[in-house]
Amino acid sequence: MERNRLTFLVITDSPQPAHSLQISRRVLRYAIAGVAGFVLFILVASAALLLKLGDLVQAERLERENALLVADVERMQETVDQLSATLTNISERDRRFRLLAGLPEIDPEVRQVGIGGPGTGSIESEPLLELDADLGGEVFGTTTDLNRLLRQSNLLQASLQEASKAMEAHSDRLATYPSIDPTSGWLSSSFSRSRWHPLLNVRRPHEGIDLSARRGTPVVATADGRVTYAAWRPGYGWTVEIDHGNGIKTRYAHNERNLKVAVGDAVRRGDVIAHVGSSGLAKGPHVHYEVLVNGRAVNPEHYRLQAVIVE
Repeated sequence: MERNRLTFLVITDSPQPAHSLQISRRVLRYAIAGVAGFVLFILVASAALLLKLGDLVQAERLERENALLVADVERMQETVDQLSATLTNISERDRRFRLLAGLPEIDPEVRQVGIGGPGTGSIESEPLLELDADLGGEVFGTTTDLNRLLRQSNLLQASLQEASKAMEAHSDRLATYPSIDPTSGWLSSSFSRSRWHPLLNVRRPHEGIDLSARRGTPVVATADGRVTYAAWRPGYGWTVEIDHGNGIKTRYAHNERNLKVAVGDAVRRGDVIAHVGSSGLAKGPHVHYEVLVNGRAVNPEHYRLQAVIVE
């Protein structure tokens, strides 16, 4: 039995006699094993805690990065929307340039070349879709819109180049085409086959457009031509009419006064022919502008290339 025990002799500095302590070898082994197990448990728990803290830090970082990515995608989509609006305006200008150049209009379906077509992937091909369905969908949508805008811009570039070459080849004819605004103002009344007249209080055609401007603002010829009328006309007030050839005439009414233009005078596009006023049946200063083709009033909007402010 003595061999299974360990004796420890405890000696102190005091005058007390030494003490002996006997411990069973088995108990000692259990004690050492217990301490070792406890230490191992502490180490494993500490490691697990550190890994969990690391995962939390990684998750927070990924969350911040995801928020930044979402913000970037939103800003990109805003830019895409702005570019889309700009291309829509350019497309309308292109339509008018083609009309001016005598070219046929591009089919509306052809103008939508950016939608679908070869090279357009499916949403399933978006890598982010597996990680974040919402974000993946937004990224795919923005990418698709960018591809559409790129295709539309390429189409517009080719169309404008074609129109430019056609216009250069017919510069003499184009000089007699009424394509600019007769004054610097804003569109206050549109062309209509039936409009309530603000002074007569009856419904009647409005065979032109009204461009409101300050009294005395110059009124200019919208194309080369020859004056066929320059006098007072009932209802229209002081009026100037110009024949541009090819069956096209323009009319400028409600002038404050006509300048020194007389029947038979040749005018060039941009020549000042009158000043804005409110003569005749008019509530305020503006130019009533008409385009007539073979004696029939048509919508001047189909001929104007300049942008206007719609009130």
